[in-house]
Amino acid sequence: MKKIFVVLFIAVFGLAMLPSSSRAQHEHGGGAAKQQPAMKMDNTDVFADGVQITFMVMRNEMHKGMLEKMKMNNDLEPGTTHDVMVLIRDEKTGKELADAQVTLKVVGPDEKEQVKAASYKKMMRTYDAYFNLAEPGKYQVLVLFESGGQKRAIGISYER
Repeated sequence: MKKIFVVLFIAVFGLAMLPSSSRAQHEHGGGAAKQQPAMKMDNTDVFADGVQITFMVMRNEMHKGMLEKMKMNNDLEPGTTHDVMVLIRDEKTGKELADAQVTLKVVGPDEKEQVKAASYKKMMRTYDAYFNLAEPGKYQVLVLFESGGQKRAIGISYER
């Protein structure tokens, strides 16, 4: 079961990273009229303070489809537009930190802050929370976490 999940996880996220020629044709007037948009997720890896953080940002519509395909509970939060996920690993060992206390913070282009406790999704191996990133512009995405008695804050810039 674990191997099937790993293969499915790699396939879903691997396909999300590949450009879709059929989508490009659809957007430029070619192809069939009823094509579904490709799953898109923005990933950024950050190495700091002895950990590797993989930040993943996905529109709720795409996240909902992924959850349905994986037969996972749909826990989308009303009034939000994006799911922010983080995978936290020890930089030296690669071991995931599944027991951390994690808070995610998003600062919008208008300087408004959204702060939420992230929940750990064992099947996905990530911490996540839903945010409203409705306005185009640059967002600051921060993960604040405590693990092994050590508190850390690491962030990225995300353009929507």
